[in-house]
Amino acid sequence: MSIFISYISFLLFFMFLALALFFSLQSIKLI
Repeated sequence: MSIFISYISFLLFFMFLALALFFSLQSIKLI
């Protein structure tokens, strides 16, 4: 069970990282 929770938290962290990278790229495009 703990392995499943750690996997979910890692997935959420990766998604947040990808989203931040995407928004940073969009802001660079706008400039």
